[in-house]
Amino acid sequence: MQRRREHLITAILFVVYLLASVRFFPGRPVQTLVETLTHLLAVAPISLGATLVLVALLQRLIGERLPLSRGIRIFLVIALCLEFILGLSHYYAVNGAT
Repeated sequence: MQRRREHLITAILFVVYLLASVRFFPGRPVQTLVETLTHLLAVAPISLGATLVLVALLQRLIGERLPLSRGIRIFLVIALCLEFILGLSHYYAVNGAT
């Protein structure tokens, strides 16, 4: 039961991460797809690097290896935080706010 719950949480985090990564351009679906894929390829390495640093620090502090599923969830949480900030920036840039 616990394992199923962990998989469900990871899947939900992944779907929310993909939704937060969408760069929407009204009336231009091709540009939306291209910008979203470009954005994912540009930002994912930053999140991955931050995750590797954090996981290495946590492993050193607790003295044992973290399970892969926990590392994936840490990546998704870091990526979601970054996507929230970048998504707000994109929204204000597209809508002409300063």
